[in-house]
Amino acid sequence: MQSDGKGVLKDSCIFFHTPSNIARSVFFHMVCAGEYFCNNEYRVERETYHSYLIMYVVKGSGFVIFNDRTFQVHTDDVVFLDCHKPHGYYTDKGWETLWLHFDGNSSKEFFDLVYGHSGVVIPMKESPVVRRYISMILDDLKHNRVLNEVLISCHIQRMLAEILLLSAGIGDYGMEGVSPVIDAVTYIHSNYRTKINIGDLAAYVKVSPFHFSRIFKKETGYSPYEYIIKTRIDHAKTLLRQTRLSIKQIAYEVGFESESNFVNIFRQKVCLTPNDFRNTPL
Repeated sequence: MQSDGKGVLKDSCIFFHTPSNIARSVFFHMVCAGEYFCNNEYRVERETYHSYLIMYVVKGSGFVIFNDRTFQVHTDDVVFLDCHKPHGYYTDKGWETLWLHFDGNSSKEFFDLVYGHSGVVIPMKESPVVRRYISMILDDLKHNRVLNEVLISCHIQRMLAEILLLSAGIGDYGMEGVSPVIDAVTYIHSNYRTKINIGDLAAYVKVSPFHFSRIFKKETGYSPYEYIIKTRIDHAKTLLRQTRLSIKQIAYEVGFESESNFVNIFRQKVCLTPNDFRNTPL
């Protein structure tokens, strides 16, 4: 979908998404996303827009206004804004941006942490993560592919983790060295129904199991095993809400070896049985 806002040039695009009830209640969820090519007439000023914004500046420069402060933005910077509050951004020379409005889950907590470290502008020259993931989301939208809301949530969480790490000065790999965790997370989301062990994941991304476990925990906040379980539980929640499959069928569908094991782990992680979760109104 093309955009014709003032200062927005030809070849720009914008896409909107209405999240499901399960996405609103459980996941990070996309509100809209786009790729903008703008001249010096482009300016946004809002009292509120009910979402958070991640904007990657591919080329050009500009300014962001938030909390009565003005921040300068350059190529390879990321803007992270709480758009529930008054804010603005503009370019005086033109820019190209990839951007995503989102909400849900722990968005506010992530924003508060990042803002406390570095304000609303985070240099990203040393990391391809945000550009890569917004581009992946836009590629699905441009080709009219069905959006997997669980995977979108994972992408958003990965971007937020990278923004938080770099805002705190923790990032430790360069543009040519994309973290193996990205590939491992993608592998987990493609293969969560099957048996996955740490050795297999480490071999898949070509690092030692010890090093893999260390960097995975650092970048995601989960051990590899915890992330596999989280992924299975997230998919189970979707099936519980959106299908009438039995608990046993769902257990095997998301990769558990038995119904009892699924029920016990689900109760530990969610503090509800699968049946209670299915029957609890949103």
